[in-house]
Amino acid sequence: MPIAQVAWLTNAQNTADGLRYDKRGATYVDMEDGTTFLVRRDPAGHYRQASARERSSPGAVVEPSPGTKRWRVKTPEPYRPPGTSRRTHERSAVVIDEPTPGPSKRPHLTEDSEQRHTQPLTVPLPDATPLAHAWPAGHWRNWGKTFKPEWQDSIEIDGQHYVIVPQRVSVETTLVYLENPLFSPGRYDAFERMLNHNPSLQPKWAVRNDHTWTVVELPAFGRSLTQSVAKSFKYLSDHSSSTLARAAFNEANHSDVINGEGLRVLFDTFYHWENRSLATAPRRELADPLMMLPVLPLQPGVLSQTLLLPSPHATALERIDFDTQMFDQRWRDAMNTPGSSLRGVFSEILQHNGYEVDRTSRLFSEDALLFKRSNLDVVFVLRFRPSAPDGTVQRLMEPGEELNAPALRATLEKSEWKHMLEPGKVVYLVGGTQKVSAQQTYLFIVREG
Repeated sequence: MPIAQVAWLTNAQNTADGLRYDKRGATYVDMEDGTTFLVRRDPAGHYRQASARERSSPGAVVEPSPGTKRWRVKTPEPYRPPGTSRRTHERSAVVIDEPTPGPSKRPHLTEDSEQRHTQPLTVPLPDATPLAHAWPAGHWRNWGKTFKPEWQDSIEIDGQHYVIVPQRVSVETTLVYLENPLFSPGRYDAFERMLNHNPSLQPKWAVRNDHTWTVVELPAFGRSLTQSVAKSFKYLSDHSSSTLARAAFNEANHSDVINGEGLRVLFDTFYHWENRSLATAPRRELADPLMMLPVLPLQPGVLSQTLLLPSPHATALERIDFDTQMFDQRWRDAMNTPGSSLRGVFSEILQHNGYEVDRTSRLFSEDALLFKRSNLDVVFVLRFRPSAPDGTVQRLMEPGEELNAPALRATLEKSEWKHMLEPGKVVYLVGGTQKVSAQQTYLFIVREG
């Protein structure tokens, strides 16, 4: 759940133990690290961190932090053999560090990608890039000024004025970003550089509840935008991850310069991509990378219907590339197995990226593959066409032409896709392979229209 929804809860100061409630009466607590968790009371009377989806999955026991309205995870009482004192047992305890997979480990096409765990409202992203400086909690208070800035947007906290990332603040505004005096968010390259090399300079969330602003200590972005894309979408080429991150940044504010509203949309977009069942996309066109692809124009001066495949090294988002080196063995098997099809490989890749793929229907020509995402009213129709050495791709007909054919309309009456294959709900795609170097082959997807 995005950080903005924390502002909808009751104020922790209104209860003796800092409990907060939503409009349905569910209980939440603010943790010492700045996160806000849904909690439930177990049969023993203890509060436990909880999941909005999994009532049967108890989380860690939490307890009030003395002298504050915040909570902390309760340290479990260690087991002591009978007859052993607490001090003797603690001296003999040994802590073993277990090895964990490194961040560079690439996923395999066969490994299970979904792990259920309790999610906080303000989610500390796993395996996030460590902050360059371990700033103490509350260091942002040094950013305050005794006077209201004349030429900059700001908010007031405890009598101090804090510059915010440019944003129009009204009485309905519930979330802004405090601007670090050492860094002003602007364009993508500078923002991405900051997240990679000095993420402690990023803006800080401030949420308003009952006319009071509260600053969230947890960083909004726990890793670079490119790293976030690579985590949410498997097997993308490094360049595709980068161009998709840049496109999301620019699209968030409909500009290549970000502001406060844009940062909020950007965070909500990346949160949705990583937690699709917990949050909705801030805008329909940002719900999926394939929705963000521009429609390729037909080549001018060519009689036949010809598309020119964009360069795999283009700065702008014009194509999505999957790097076969990331599923090398599966790709080798497909190349060496008689009867193995490109359609089958794409089906596996898309399924492992969370799409619902119809492997059996053959409603469209050119062996087109139909797939969709749950909670997104769009059908993707992916056709497979070879690309010529000069980068051109030929097509046989207009993308939506088949939908008007009486034979297809009659078939659709008996299909599960009947209510989805309607104008405005279909995204037409072209997929294929392209060898970009002697050692590297991409599976590409572009959008036609």
